[in-house]
Amino acid sequence: MRFSLTGAVLAASSLLSGITSAQQYQGEVIPNSLPTVLNSEITYFKIKDPRTTSKTPANLTLINYMSLNTSSKRPQDFKKIQRAVIVVHGLNRDPGTYEANMLSALSQVEKSAGLTTDNVAIMAPYFAGGADKNYGFPWDDTNGSTSSALVWYASQWSAGAINQYPSGRRTAGSFDVMDQVVQWFGNKTVFPNLKQIVVSGHSLGAQFVQRYAMVGKTATQLGISTPIAYWIGDPNSMVWPSLDRPLSTNSCPTYDEYREGFTDYLLYGGDVGPKRNMTYNLDLVDAGRPAILSNFQSKQIHWARALQDFGDQSDDCDAETTGKDRNERFFNFIKQFPVSCDNPAGGNCDTVDFVNAGHDGGALFASPAGRARLFLDNFDGTGKRAYDFGYPRIASYDDPYPDPSQSSQALIGTDNTAYSGGYTYQGCFSDQDTVQSIKTIRNNSYTGSLNTREYCISVCASGGYSIAGVENGNQCYCGNAVSSETAQVAETECSNSIIAVKCAGNSNQYCGGSNRIALFATGNITHSAPVKNPDTIGNYTNQGCYTEGANGVRALNGAGTTSNKMTMEYCANYCSAYKWFGVEYAQECYCANTLATTANKTADGECNMQCPGSDSEFCGAGNRLNVYMNPNWVAGSTGGGNTGGGNTGSGTTGPACPGSNNTVYTSNGKNFTVECGIDHSGGDLTSLSAQSLGACLDACAQNDKCVDVSLSGTACYLKSSLGKAVSAPGIVGGFLSSAASPSSTSSGSSTTPTGSATGSTTSTGTTTSTSAIATSSSISCPASNNTIYTSNSKNFTVECGIDHQGGDLTSLSASSLAACIDACAQNDKCVDVSLSGSACYLKSSLGKAISAPGVFGGYLNTAATSSTASSTVSATASSSSSSSATGTSTGTSTSGSSSSSSTASSSSSSTSASATPSAVSCPASNNTVYTAKSGQTFLIECDTDHQGGDIASQGVASFADCINACDANTKLLPPPP
Repeated sequence: MRFSLTGAVLAASSLLSGITSAQQYQGEVIPNSLPTVLNSEITYFKIKDPRTTSKTPANLTLINYMSLNTSSKRPQDFKKIQRAVIVVHGLNRDPGTYEANMLSALSQVEKSAGLTTDNVAIMAPYFAGGADKNYGFPWDDTNGSTSSALVWYASQWSAGAINQYPSGRRTAGSFDVMDQVVQWFGNKTVFPNLKQIVVSGHSLGAQFVQRYAMVGKTATQLGISTPIAYWIGDPNSMVWPSLDRPLSTNSCPTYDEYREGFTDYLLYGGDVGPKRNMTYNLDLVDAGRPAILSNFQSKQIHWARALQDFGDQSDDCDAETTGKDRNERFFNFIKQFPVSCDNPAGGNCDTVDFVNAGHDGGALFASPAGRARLFLDNFDGTGKRAYDFGYPRIASYDDPYPDPSQSSQALIGTDNTAYSGGYTYQGCFSDQDTVQSIKTIRNNSYTGSLNTREYCISVCASGGYSIAGVENGNQCYCGNAVSSETAQVAETECSNSIIAVKCAGNSNQYCGGSNRIALFATGNITHSAPVKNPDTIGNYTNQGCYTEGANGVRALNGAGTTSNKMTMEYCANYCSAYKWFGVEYAQECYCANTLATTANKTADGECNMQCPGSDSEFCGAGNRLNVYMNPNWVAGSTGGGNTGGGNTGSGTTGPACPGSNNTVYTSNGKNFTVECGIDHSGGDLTSLSAQSLGACLDACAQNDKCVDVSLSGTACYLKSSLGKAVSAPGIVGGFLSSAASPSSTSSGSSTTPTGSATGSTTSTGTTTSTSAIATSSSISCPASNNTIYTSNSKNFTVECGIDHQGGDLTSLSASSLAACIDACAQNDKCVDVSLSGSACYLKSSLGKAISAPGVFGGYLNTAATSSTASSTVSATASSSSSSSATGTSTGTSTSGSSSSSSTASSSSSSTSASATPSAVSCPASNNTVYTAKSGQTFLIECDTDHQGGDIASQGVASFADCINACDANTKLLPPPP
């Protein structure tokens, strides 16, 4: 549906007054080093100072490229020109490239159409940036910009901001500039036969055009009668004329700030550059979002979507609330704000064209769809235009001007299969991502190599679930409702060979994609209630989301517990004797009578992890707590919540943190590994009061069901299982590692040797504390990042600051990354490790890589070959004891001086990825080093992409050719020091 634009329209004569003072070829000639373009010239457009009341108008010049006629000359007049195409460059501010690509596309229009530069004018304006000094405009280090050339701060030109230079003349927004260019082409005195103006852009240029179309003045308001079309090719993001978004905004408080929305329109860019940068069309913006949307929908929009472009160059969360990549954002936008073609022969006809190309502006310009929209549509002024290009279509809402001969084709990804149990395909949906922290379906039924659509459905049906979902090729989820945050997204995310993942058990099927889930249901998809923490729980009131404390002091430094069934009510009950309670990292509950001064209130959206025991509550996040306070609490009532058991008395004083971390404490014939700052989820058995860690461990040693303890202050928690290890500053504990040797005894006192031993340990009347894990220190972060570490004849690629989702197998304590990987190498099911502090997590699958500062790890690459370089590490430790033991371990080294002597030999190695020959291929060359022609080295990665930073694209014959092309590009950033 189209909306008519309301509001007063200024008279054409009023708006056109002064156009003669804003003209092509009349600006100051600006010295520059821009490249020449065949059949085009660099020229200078005099921009009229938008401050119409100024007594001393600014002298402003827009540098631009303008096409020449077929005789390679500037036309004497423009009477033959029937069409003007204005093309806006991208992030690299290279208007010459865009001018050349547009001229090339024009030359490919069929000859019978008779289109040449004699009747088509192509202009590429140059929105120079500060980085272009002494290239695009003259610069003096003392006086700054010394000409009238218009220059913008960074890329603020793409949103309509006012210029940065000339200094003291910051009056012209880039949208003001485009208005004057459009008005010049629309001046019938200059272009008497012009039938159509097209404002076009690709990538960042497309973002400019989309935002200009949204807030820009109509042809009538500009005082011209020539129709204007807006061609928008693969923008990375778009401005939204509404406050709602298709994906969650909970973790993105800035999601609606201009350029992505219209909050703080006037202040755009003020955080990094000059303030009050937006002065354009403020009356429209002040009229509100409905008026802005009406303005946009009154215009003719031509969308161009490259079917192989699934990239993303966003560097903040704002764009991610509208979709995870360019493809998804486009479909979400046109679904929210429908395209239409009410009058094909008139000005109200949107089109949507699909082109089989990547993120390549030149390819889109020259495609049949590009040639039609940019040059042919309405060339003679009769309104004749081509139907939408690209069939079959992808969504029911993406074909505003359908081709009658093709529009009956089934949509891409259509699945009309009647699956057993009455399940039918419902479409592709969003799942957890960087913005949306809530899983679509929380019950992961399995992750495995047999996964197919049919198999997952059968598993869910047998469990009585009405919804089944497949994701990332090998994952199956079952449930009866999806999260309130779940949104249907473009079908290509689950069915396109570039972005979707084939089913692990059937290579002819797709089973969703990365954080995108294909859903099947016995009826309509139902959504669960929105996740929202209650305002009150008993006597407690919600205080919001807080950061964890600092300087080693917890936000809530009293009792604590963990549970894999944690809810806010569970924690409130546990902390009932305390004034404050809070839940962190989904499973951790903490109590206190005071809130640490270093804990700060933060945005509620930062506490975004669902409680494992409730679908309707949040339980904090990493270093974030949902905090509640009892305003009626009376000082003097102390305790640790619901506790049981007795008091152990003073107990022993043996182990203490941090000195005893990762040592072994023996009590009642049982060995316990001491952990400092680590707690384990779940397994709560009972609790009691203990004056020391030794006393707490002694109590566990006397309980046949106890395998783990956590001590918080004097609150000692005994546990019946060893759950997932979680970082818990202020918590000390220990887990049962083995029964002590026959000669070991305990009498309630402790000695702590200075090292470790691998043989037998003998103690008379004492409790022995020895090192838990012997390690090699041959690898460390960041020095060993992307090197190969070999242990037990297995190669592991070391990763620094990277974690992989899911696949948890087991956890243990390790004092180094090498020790953690060594443990994985001994476990046949382990393919990946993550080390956080001394908590080593072994994983059975390699999930999605996520940034995790402070986490170190390594994933299984291949079995080591005989050619792998290996270093031997040996260490010998001795003591005055007469007993000795000798051991050999693979991948570790040991040292120490308990009541034994120990020698260890290690065959572990840490090697850089090996160099490869010129023929590189995947997966064979994964994690090898390729040396390019210049001598620059490149680390080969298979099945890995890196977001953003697009420079250019080109066709190549091989992987090696692609790397060499990168090597030859001078814009390639140098490697870090």
